[in-house]
Amino acid sequence: MNSTEESQRPAESAKKNAPTDRRGLMRDARKRLRIRQLDLARRVGCSESQITKIETGRANPEEWLKEAIAKELCIETWEVGV
Repeated sequence: MNSTEESQRPAESAKKNAPTDRRGLMRDARKRLRIRQLDLARRVGCSESQITKIETGRANPEEWLKEAIAKELCIETWEVGV
């Protein structure tokens, strides 16, 4: 590997961890508050699998659910879902 390739690797890694991935924001907030997916689901009135799908980007929740999740996690609604 030459020095040009080595110097590009940290930048590539930083892009992967950039805060533009909203799924990560929701998951990080949940983990920071030490709330399990099951507990969050019960608090907001949906299934645990729905929380998993939202966090992994396989589901985009309805507005009422975004608001409920955001309230429980103390985050903005734009940080919930895809």
